[in-house]
Amino acid sequence: MPTPLRLASIVAQGRPGTAKRALWRKGAAIASDSGLWEKGFMPLLPLLGLLLAAAQPAPQSDAAITVEASRITPEQARVVSTAYARAGLPPNPNYGQYARWQGPICASVRGIPDPAVAALVLARIKAAVAETGLKAGAPGCKPNLTVAFTDDARGLVAEVRAKRRSALPRFDPVLFSRLDSATLPVRWWHVLAPAGPSGGVSTADAGALASASSNAMPLGNVLPAGPDAIGTNSWNSSLVDTNLSIWAKAGVAVVDVNLATGVSLEALADYIALVMLAPMRLPPDAPGVPSVLSLFDGSTRPTGLSVWDRAFLKGLYAMQMNRSAQRQRQQLISAMARELVADVPPQ
Repeated sequence: MPTPLRLASIVAQGRPGTAKRALWRKGAAIASDSGLWEKGFMPLLPLLGLLLAAAQPAPQSDAAITVEASRITPEQARVVSTAYARAGLPPNPNYGQYARWQGPICASVRGIPDPAVAALVLARIKAAVAETGLKAGAPGCKPNLTVAFTDDARGLVAEVRAKRRSALPRFDPVLFSRLDSATLPVRWWHVLAPAGPSGGVSTADAGALASASSNAMPLGNVLPAGPDAIGTNSWNSSLVDTNLSIWAKAGVAVVDVNLATGVSLEALADYIALVMLAPMRLPPDAPGVPSVLSLFDGSTRPTGLSVWDRAFLKGLYAMQMNRSAQRQRQQLISAMARELVADVPPQ
């Protein structure tokens, strides 16, 4: 019988002995790129409907097929990039700026007793981390990105909320309602922290930004005042530099294996990597292009990150952090569009 997933497995500072939950049922057949093998002790029955809707190779034909296509135009790339950014980015980001990870990323997978299966998930996440240019944590590092597999995602989130409230972000009624969803196969959250432009500590100062101005427009119109306002001990004469950067310090993704049944583990791992590294809104909207974000919408069965997904990640990690969300969004879109012009034929 596998060790039950404890609250401490999800939250790094959780106290031992809390939240005893048997998360898995016995018996599973696991499929991977190398084939199928049986693990009679494997307690992941719902997970391995998830593990794998193994993709069948496309039928081959003796007839030669010639496809001609021109590259996507810069105009098309920008339109698509704008739609993708709108689908994935939070509409009203905390502190008036978009966040990302500073690295290194120390990922951890909980709730999968089979080390080989957990390693597959970790490998996909680490591959996505490498594409952003971030470093992965050294062996034995303290996890800051945790992925938990469970058959009761709502119950697990409720336990975290009741017993380790500090592990969740500040209260947001929309986010907390979605974390309690009965239908989301994957739910997630990030703990964000503001810092100065060089990564130094920042302090709350409701008046600092509200009283400043830029191009005769109060910064309070483009940056938050009140409880979201942050002041730092640095300043410069730039009209666009916010003197702030917002970083993801920790993140948790919870996979409900009953709701995620039927998708490939590889695609699921890439989905988790994308929404956690972004960080993305919960849930993201359909981007309108081939994307692993469509994994659960029933229209397609993506096998992993698409060119569009990779371009989004590269654009996100190319944007300047000490800028307002509006300027960051435009930088991301421009970088994403440049990437797509080189890589993507018309859809």
